[in-house]
Amino acid sequence: MKRNLFVLLSLLVLASLVLAACGGAPEATEAAATEAPGAEATEAAAAEPKTITIGFQQEPTSLYPQCSNMTFAVWVGQMTNPGMWTWDGNNQPIMELAEAMPSVADGTISEDGLTYTYKLKPDLKWSDGEPLTSADLKFTWETIMNDANTCIISRLGYDSIASIETPDDVTAVVTFKEFYAPWANLFAMSGNSGSGLVPKHILEGQSLDTGDFQRKPVTAGAYYVEEWVQGDHITLQANDNYFRGRPKIDTIFIKMVPSREALLAALQTGDIDLGPDFVEASIPDLESTPGVSAIAITSSSFEHYLFNLDPEIGFCPFQDVRVRKAMILGIDRFTIADTLLFGKTRVVSNLWPNTPVENTDLEPYPFDPEQAAALLDEAGYTDTDGDGIREGECNGETVKLSFTHQTTTPNQLRADVQATAAQNLLDIGIEMIPDNKDPDILFAGYAADGPLATGNYQLGGYTTSFIPDPDPAGNFDCDQIPTDESPDGANWYRMCFPELDALMLEQKSVADPVARAEIFKEAQQFMYDNALFIPLYARLNVLGVGPRLTGLQGSAFGDVYWNVYDWDVVP
Repeated sequence: MKRNLFVLLSLLVLASLVLAACGGAPEATEAAATEAPGAEATEAAAAEPKTITIGFQQEPTSLYPQCSNMTFAVWVGQMTNPGMWTWDGNNQPIMELAEAMPSVADGTISEDGLTYTYKLKPDLKWSDGEPLTSADLKFTWETIMNDANTCIISRLGYDSIASIETPDDVTAVVTFKEFYAPWANLFAMSGNSGSGLVPKHILEGQSLDTGDFQRKPVTAGAYYVEEWVQGDHITLQANDNYFRGRPKIDTIFIKMVPSREALLAALQTGDIDLGPDFVEASIPDLESTPGVSAIAITSSSFEHYLFNLDPEIGFCPFQDVRVRKAMILGIDRFTIADTLLFGKTRVVSNLWPNTPVENTDLEPYPFDPEQAAALLDEAGYTDTDGDGIREGECNGETVKLSFTHQTTTPNQLRADVQATAAQNLLDIGIEMIPDNKDPDILFAGYAADGPLATGNYQLGGYTTSFIPDPDPAGNFDCDQIPTDESPDGANWYRMCFPELDALMLEQKSVADPVARAEIFKEAQQFMYDNALFIPLYARLNVLGVGPRLTGLQGSAFGDVYWNVYDWDVVP
């Protein structure tokens, strides 16, 4: 294990090349030299503030990513609240607050793999001008682990830390209780998840639940939050204390828009400069709009439907693998990908698409309604009353195969996919009833009575990914099912299978990337054989960029916000 620790670090660099982003971003260009402007014109141009507008279809539930499950909150965090490092346009680690990533080679990772020495850049400052030191890194850990902060979505990984010592202002010595393979995910920001540091001088003695930090945090990024007008906009201002220097753009307005259709219309009229989270079907419209560029980044994100597998509060028939497998066979995912997504993506068999640990031996289940019907017959579900919906015995009671499905709204693509899936299932005697929710409701945490977090759903649906490290952060761990006693649990699937649980625990302790990948592939085989979810399709990360905005570089790990400090506008 000692010799393999360095290999693990290499994995973060080398394996990420597999996920190199496709699709270019608009590059900054220099205008051809013309007659020099007069002094007055030059001064006026210099004084003109540079502003851009980004359109968000989902409003974050919090501006501190550790208190939100929403990717939109992470994107704001990338622009305002950096971690120790992030990942660049080539999916390589790039240092943010850290001077360097710990490594075995320079002795900042101990031989037993338990102690990591973090070195901060010198003279870091918070957006309010106060010094940022190693005490803030330690305080960040303490804040995440403080049970009084019930907004914290997950403490996984941070709960593996035994202690943090701060011998000086730029050094933090982090000691783990046991070897934790995905350590590099902690205190870091990716395009999908993460945690920047929080200021001890602001939050000491306060609760995240009751203070103003979630709405107007003091941070250390390229921008700071000036205001958040709920339901309308978030204003970010350039941070004069940013360690790289003041960013090129002075103000970023994040405008809330009701739908992708409204987002596209705003791009077409020039009312916004950047529209994230388009879908594959949007690419032709984006490409046909004069002045608008489409960025399509190959990602490891996937859209899937998840069963509530809690034997006590879930939908009883979902406990039968034959019912679950019949539903996968009964939905024509291939036609969905070819028609609703214009053939821009592929149906997937697992939850690690386009990653180094993907089990490529697993072929997606075919569309086979006859086999699906046979499985339902075998499970004892038949349409005895002639209403088109099958019924059968489950735990001694007669149950109809009729349930609700929750995903986000408004979202036209999800509504269209849902309608197609519902009709496919109805054709084999299963009724799926839409019960869609606003994102801030669907993704609310346990303390806020979110339906996914509390298990108050039957079948759910959303997009996520497990990057940059393949560890699923407790999503399938038995001890991560949220409860009143442990509300921050990450297992919203509410599944508990001892064999899968053992594999997820084992991979966290294995340093050799090849051996660790084999564990993930074994876990995927178990999930596949037991039909533990309905994998729909891999997602492209699609953005629309207006003609004024330059400097964006797409990344599978860092999205486009990793280098927001280098964005610029052209007249």
